[in-house]
Amino acid sequence: MVLIKPTKYDDDGYVVRFWKGVYPGNSLNVLHGLTEDVKRRDVFPDIRIQVDTFDETAEKIPVKQIVRWSRHAATKLVVCLVGVQTNQFPRALDLGRQFRAHGIDVIMGGFHTSGTVNMLGEQEPDIQQLFRESIIVVSGEVEGHWEGILADVLNGQLKPLYSFARDLKGLVDIESAPPPVMSPKTMKHFASRSFGTVETSRGCPFACTFCTIINVQGRTMRERSPESIAELIRKNYREHGFDFYFFTDDNFARKKRWRETFEALIRLRQEGIKVSFMMQVDLARKPKDFVRLAAEAGCTQVFIGMESVNPQNLKAEGKGQNKVGEYQNIIREWHAAGILVQTGYIIGLPFDTQEQVRQDIQYLMDEIQPDIGSFFMLTPLPGSHDHLEMKKRGEWMDPDFNKRDSFHATVAHPHMTTEQWTQAYEDAWKAFYSKENLTRILSRWSHNPRAYWSAVVMLMWYKNAALIEKQHPMIAGFFRLKDRLSRRPGFAIDPLPVHLWKRAKDVWHLVVSWACFLKEMEEIWLQTRPRSEREKRFAEEIERIQGEIWQTLKIAEWQRAYADAKAALPAKARALLDPFEDLSSKILLSPKDLDLFLKKWGSLQDRIQDLYRRFAGGDGSAKQWLDHLSGLQREAWQSLKVEEWEERYAGFRDRLPSKMQLLFVKFDALSNRVVYSRQDLRNCWTRTWEQVRGMRLWNIRPARLAVTCVKEVVLTTTFAARVLSCF
Repeated sequence: MVLIKPTKYDDDGYVVRFWKGVYPGNSLNVLHGLTEDVKRRDVFPDIRIQVDTFDETAEKIPVKQIVRWSRHAATKLVVCLVGVQTNQFPRALDLGRQFRAHGIDVIMGGFHTSGTVNMLGEQEPDIQQLFRESIIVVSGEVEGHWEGILADVLNGQLKPLYSFARDLKGLVDIESAPPPVMSPKTMKHFASRSFGTVETSRGCPFACTFCTIINVQGRTMRERSPESIAELIRKNYREHGFDFYFFTDDNFARKKRWRETFEALIRLRQEGIKVSFMMQVDLARKPKDFVRLAAEAGCTQVFIGMESVNPQNLKAEGKGQNKVGEYQNIIREWHAAGILVQTGYIIGLPFDTQEQVRQDIQYLMDEIQPDIGSFFMLTPLPGSHDHLEMKKRGEWMDPDFNKRDSFHATVAHPHMTTEQWTQAYEDAWKAFYSKENLTRILSRWSHNPRAYWSAVVMLMWYKNAALIEKQHPMIAGFFRLKDRLSRRPGFAIDPLPVHLWKRAKDVWHLVVSWACFLKEMEEIWLQTRPRSEREKRFAEEIERIQGEIWQTLKIAEWQRAYADAKAALPAKARALLDPFEDLSSKILLSPKDLDLFLKKWGSLQDRIQDLYRRFAGGDGSAKQWLDHLSGLQREAWQSLKVEEWEERYAGFRDRLPSKMQLLFVKFDALSNRVVYSRQDLRNCWTRTWEQVRGMRLWNIRPARLAVTCVKEVVLTTTFAARVLSCF
C-alpha cells in the first residue's frame, strides 16, 4: 500500500517540492490509520500489509523503486493518490499515468474528485479522463468502506468509481473511526518532526458560496470523541514526541462537544503532556468561556476565515455570519488570552477594486490587527456553489486546474483586469509583511515571550514563502528544489548545463534575499524583543538622565538641521560631519563616557568653523546652513551642567544589563528614547561600500570594520539560535 499526497506544478512546469515541508497532509494520516486498523483487526489473515507514505511537497516520489516493489514475488501493490485538491489534479494524473504504464492499480480521492462527482456528476471531462486511464475514482469519505475497497484490490475486482454519500445523507460517523497515524519516516522531511495534524470533526453549518467543505463533508457536524482525541495525542506524545497539532477541522467552534474536548486536553496538560495546538474557528458569537478554555487547553494560534472587511462582499458570498463591526473586539478577545490570530482574506470578491483592496488591507492592519495574514484570490473550485453557478451560466474559467490554487486569477473579475487583480493580491502580501507592520505586530507581543517567538517564526515563514520563495505559505516549505526531469508534460527538459546555470542563479537570488531578510528581522527583533525588568529600569534611567543632556545640547535640533542641510553641503563637508550623527546616538554609562562625549561633541564647533572658512567663497546655501549649525552649537554650549550630570552617573554601571544587551543599544534624540538597533552596522557597511565603489580604500577604517564584523556575527548567531530553538 503506497499512499501519496501529490503536490502541484509551478508556472514553469516544475514539481513544487521543498527541502523541508511545513504542513504535513492530514489525508495521508487518515488513510494510514484506516489501513493500520485493517491490519490490526486481521481482516485479511493470510495477507501481510505494508504501508509506505509519501508527501510530495517535501520528498521526491521514488517511482522506479515503487515499480520494483510491485514486481516482487507474491506481491500486490496499489498506489493511492490521497487528498487530491483541484490544483494538484494535473500532477496526480501524471503520477497515476506513470504507475498505470507498469500495470499498477491506482486509486485517486480527495476534494477534487469528491466535489466534482457530488456537484456535477461523473460525466465531467476530468473524471472521464481518469476512467480512460483506468485510474479508480473515489468520491466521499471512505471510513466504513476502506476494507471493502482493499478486498476489491486483492480480488482484482476494482470498480471504476466508488461514490459514497453523493446526496450527503448517510455520512459516516467518525466518532468511532480509527485514529489517524503519522509516519515518522514521512515526518523527517518536515521542518518540525513534532508537528502533527488531526481532524477532530467534519462539516460546517454555514453556507459560504465559495466553499467546498459543505458539499463534500456536509453541514452537519460530526465529531471524534474527546476521549479518543486525548488518547491519540497521549500516544503520539509518548511514542513520537509530537507536541504541537494543527486541528484541521473546518470549524472547531461549531463542535457540539468542544467543551469536553478542551477539558480532555486540559487534563492531558495536568498529566504533564503539555501539547499546544492551533485551530480554525468562525467569527460568529461563541460562549463566553470558549476562548478562555481554548487557552487553558493549549491553544496558541487560531485561524479565522475573515475573508473581507467589506460587508457587501460578505453578503455576496453568503458569509452573513461575519459582522465587520465585531472583528476588532473578537481579535482583542483572542489576544487577551495570549493567542495569535491568523486570518484568511480573499482578494477579488465581487465589490473589490484595486484601490478598494489597498484601503481594506490598510484598515485590516490598522484597526482589526490580526497577527498573520493569509491571502487568497477568489477561485471557483469544483464542489462549490460558485463553481456550479458559473458552469450553468457558461462563464469562462481557466481550464488549467493547476492554476486553481487560489493564488492565480482564473476567472474574469467585474472591476479589475487580470493584471490589476494579480497586482492587488501581491500588494496585499507586501503591505501586510512590510517591515513597519511586522514591527507593530511583534511590539504587541513583547510582554508575552511565548507568543512573541511563535509570532516571529510564523511571520518569518509566511514572508519567506510569499515574497521570497513566491509560493503560498499553506503549501510552501523551506528551500525550493527543482528536479530537472520532473517537469510537466509539454515543457521542454533543459540540458543539464542550462538547468544547473538556471538553478545557480535561482539559489544565488535566494541566498541574497534571505540575507537581506535576516538583517531586516534582526532589526525588528532588536526593536521589539521582550525586555527584562532590569533592561526596562535601565532604559527609564537613561531616558531621564541622557534625555536632559541631549536637550541641553540641542542634539535633536542639530540632527534635524543637519538632515536638511545635507543636500546643500558639498560631499567633503558631509564626510567631515557624518561621524557626529553616529556620536549623537551613543549611550553614556559613566562620568568618563560623559567627559569623552563632551570633548568630541565640542570639537564639532571647531569642525564647523573650519568648514565655514573652507567654503567661504562657495555656495550661499551651504554657508547659510553652516551658520545655522554653528549657532545651535554655541547656544547649547552655554548651558552645560557637567558636575551635576557626572554626579547622576556615579554608580550607574552597577545597575546595567548584560554586555550582550548593551551591544546594540542606542539613544534616539528625536524621540528621547532608548532604542535597540543595528543602524550603526548598516551605516558602516554603507560607507565602506561607498569608499570601495569610489576606489578610496585609504578611507576605510579597518578597526571599525573588524568591530562591525564581530557585532554582525554575534547578532546573527544569537538571533538564529533563538529562532531555531522554537522548532
